[in-house]
Amino acid sequence: MEAVGTPLKEWDVKINRGIITGHNDAFVIDDEIKRALIAADPKSADILKPVLRGKDIQRYRAQWASSWLIDTHNGYSNVHAISIDDYPAIKNHLDRFYPKLKKRQDKGKTPYNLRNCAYHEDFSKEKIAWGNLSNQAKFSYAPQNMFVNAPTTILTPFNHYLLAVLNSRLLDWYFRLIGVERDGGYYEYKPMFIERLPIPKITDDEQSPFIRLVDSILAAKADNPAADIGEQEAEIDRLVYRLYELTEEEIEAVKER
Repeated sequence: MEAVGTPLKEWDVKINRGIITGHNDAFVIDDEIKRALIAADPKSADILKPVLRGKDIQRYRAQWASSWLIDTHNGYSNVHAISIDDYPAIKNHLDRFYPKLKKRQDKGKTPYNLRNCAYHEDFSKEKIAWGNLSNQAKFSYAPQNMFVNAPTTILTPFNHYLLAVLNSRLLDWYFRLIGVERDGGYYEYKPMFIERLPIPKITDDEQSPFIRLVDSILAAKADNPAADIGEQEAEIDRLVYRLYELTEEEIEAVKER
């Protein structure tokens, strides 16, 4: 596998952790609080962004739980930091948590601001997201403008082929050889391990069957999160075995693990 594949860290992709708030109880809110903040001040909507938490991440497509991030960012590129005084309803909400906001290490220019995030703009792109702890590969498509909360990790730009290979039985088998196992059979899917995964670089034409299968899975999961995608996943596994030129004996060894 290592002879055929290129470590993911050598691909033209970026791997970054999700947004770190330092106090999720204050900055990650539900739909009810979101509606109340907008009712009190319609401008609040400008900095309320949909966000995925680690437990929302599923194989191929996340199940967003209508959670929202209060994106009081600390500025990025040519965008200035958010001034909390421009958002009085949100300031009133955050004031309930002010003692803890002030003490936290992960803050920006003021206790109301999130810490610096140089890749803030990447959350506006399509991406691959995955949680920190899992008992199996759970790499998910995350749409444009969907934020992700740490310790969940993102990879940009989104790539159908990479999503398929990362979720394949073979790559999960390989990951378990290099990853760290915790209690209960859970593994740490940290970037330091993920970036070592050897994935073959193939042409756009060769990626076509992977794209077709991933699109089929994403469509099925959009209609029904519990949809049976076993047939598509089995075909992806067959394509991946072929990529690495595995023998029948090697394939059986992977299946038995």
